[in-house]
Amino acid sequence: MLALHLANRLLFHSSNAFARFVTWVSFIGLMLGVTILTVVVSVMNGFDHELRTRLLSTIPHVTIDADNLNAQLAEQVPKGGSVSRYFQGLGALNLRGRVYPMTLYGIDPDAENQQSLIDGLSPEVILRLKRNPNGIVMGAPLVRMLRVEQGDAVRLMTVDVSTTAVQPRILNFALEGEFSFGAETDYSLVVINLNKFASEQWRAMGDLGLQIQLPDPMLAGQLVERLQASSDGIAIASWETRYGELFQAVQLEKSMMFVLLLLVVAIAAFNIIAGQSMLVEDKRQNIAILRTMGAKPRLIRQLFFFQGAIVSLSGTTLGLVLGLCSSIFINDIMAGIEFVSGMHLLDGSFFVEIPVRVQLVDLLVISALTLSICLAAALLPAQRAARLDPVAGLH
Repeated sequence: MLALHLANRLLFHSSNAFARFVTWVSFIGLMLGVTILTVVVSVMNGFDHELRTRLLSTIPHVTIDADNLNAQLAEQVPKGGSVSRYFQGLGALNLRGRVYPMTLYGIDPDAENQQSLIDGLSPEVILRLKRNPNGIVMGAPLVRMLRVEQGDAVRLMTVDVSTTAVQPRILNFALEGEFSFGAETDYSLVVINLNKFASEQWRAMGDLGLQIQLPDPMLAGQLVERLQASSDGIAIASWETRYGELFQAVQLEKSMMFVLLLLVVAIAAFNIIAGQSMLVEDKRQNIAILRTMGAKPRLIRQLFFFQGAIVSLSGTTLGLVLGLCSSIFINDIMAGIEFVSGMHLLDGSFFVEIPVRVQLVDLLVISALTLSICLAAALLPAQRAARLDPVAGLH
């Protein structure tokens, strides 16, 4: 213990002021890098979760090109899932001389235990839609923009492909209510009653079939594989077929941001190398004295590595704590920034506040990668200090 205390005083007390400055810079850079990395990853997790939740609540999880589900296929539907008829097609809303492209989504209001976009509609709106086959439900922002009220006539134009020639077709509806999902669908989706037309007429205007809604949409791919193995050539698809690339793009963006911000941590690691290397150079004579007193290279290596490890561990820990606090209070922080700057960052989006989702796996990955980079950086100067020639150091 006496030898260790003596070595510590010789090596790390009264060290070069610039070396200490570089060490503090590396500590602060590491702390800020981990903080920013934690906040950005948590916010991107929040946006990804909100996107999945809002989008997957407005689209079928699994679609089957059939009018009914046979017993063999019905057995594959997991507990908690629901099966109902649906229609999806493209059209245009014609109102006051203006045309708005729309997606037509037909539901069966008579279906029991139906989980789908119908979950976003109030029971009163569903009842009115059920009573009126000519009813239509639109997004609340679209209703305000078009200045229509309940009972007003709404005309939709679509195309009929039942014949060899494509023919336009005008559909007349009456507004029965509105919905709000806080997503793009509020402006581009209308809900109609499947009882308005027969199946043949719906098929002439778009896709008609069965939809399966799952408690966990992430299981849609597995369900499709099981259904395809039990079906006789029936077309079956999951939401991933149409929207999978969108979520892959979001995941790629998150990965790229993670890598770019990890470069900030790498810069802090280079500062650790610089600070420790300057300390080794400054303490060449002291290292030589310790070596002549019988200190082994392993002890010198451990002492310098221990100091670098302290910087790495303290910077990473404090950065994680600050990152978690910043993530939790990110909306309060942004409210203060908006108050001072007068800018509202979420204007024009579908979010009232910044979504945040902290995941333990991300924190562990950030900690592991940061510590690995920084400890490797601390080991290099320690190895150099252990290899110094004591004879050359005394001269």
